[in-house]
Amino acid sequence: MWRYIILKPAERYLKRLQPRSQERILNELDQLLVSPTQTDFKKLKGREGYRLRVGNYRVLMQVNREERLFIITEIGSRGDIYK
Repeated sequence: MWRYIILKPAERYLKRLQPRSQERILNELDQLLVSPTQTDFKKLKGREGYRLRVGNYRVLMQVNREERLFIITEIGSRGDIYK
C-alpha cells in the first residue's frame, strides 16, 4: 500500500493556508494514494521529482517506489513554487 509523508517545510506552508485549502490538498493526496490516474500528477521537467496540481497550489514530491512512498517536499502557489 502506498503512503505519503510531509516534510517540515511543506507542513509549515500547509498549516498557514485556509482550512478549506488544507482540506483540498490533503484530499488530493489521499486520492493520489488510491488512484494516481484520477489526479493531476506529473513528472517535473528540468528537475527531479513530481508535482500534484490542486487548484492554484502545487505539491512537489519525490517518489520512492521500493518503499511505496510519496515524500512531499514543497507545497506552494503556482507562481512561487518553481522559483
